[in-house]
Amino acid sequence: MNLIECLMKTGLTRHESELYVTLCREGELTGYEAAKITGIPRANAYQALAAMVDKGAAYIIEGAVPHYTAVPVNEYCCNIIVNMQEITNKIIDECPKVRKASEPYITITGFKHIIDKIRNIIINTKERVYVSISEKELPFMKNELEEAIKRGLKVVAIISGKADLKGAIVHRIEKPSGQVRLIADSSYVLTGSITGSDNDTCLYSRNRPLVELIKDSLKNEIKLSELVPDTKCTHHTD
Repeated sequence: MNLIECLMKTGLTRHESELYVTLCREGELTGYEAAKITGIPRANAYQALAAMVDKGAAYIIEGAVPHYTAVPVNEYCCNIIVNMQEITNKIIDECPKVRKASEPYITITGFKHIIDKIRNIIINTKERVYVSISEKELPFMKNELEEAIKRGLKVVAIISGKADLKGAIVHRIEKPSGQVRLIADSSYVLTGSITGSDNDTCLYSRNRPLVELIKDSLKNEIKLSELVPDTKCTHHTD
């Protein structure tokens, strides 16, 4: 994701993002000057600059010819964070809860979305987390697992390769890369394959039969690891 795309994530359009970068670089500019530098049609540039003022990305300096200047980057980003925190708090507080608890099978598509879900599961784990991965997948969730260990959680990792996870109960087993299985608090399960593609898919659920199925699968992997020399530790799922 480049700078323009990042700015667009804050609510600016592409033209507004390009103008913001230009104002940061050039300083005060008239609408005509900004349009000329960016190559944006003059009418579109004036419209975008006015919108930037409304969105808190630019200030207007009144005069015979109005000039525009960018809101300082740190100030703009701080305002975005504060506003988003207020928005997310309101959503969390006011969004209606499901009337009847259900345990659906949820398909998560796309590598980034899957990794985000894995990280969130680990962050919200209360007691223990079991994960079965190869050394190639570990870096994508290592920070969250290490933080879980620091919080005093029980972390059991079934890992292929030589990767290590200090403070965790580690079992070694040979397995192909890409396969991911995770159980948190004996209640949440995520299973599937990741390759780094937008087409990657994983299944997430609190469905009890699926949790038990994956738990049995991890038990079997742990038993298999006991047959391998130099296994660091043995442990069974709760």
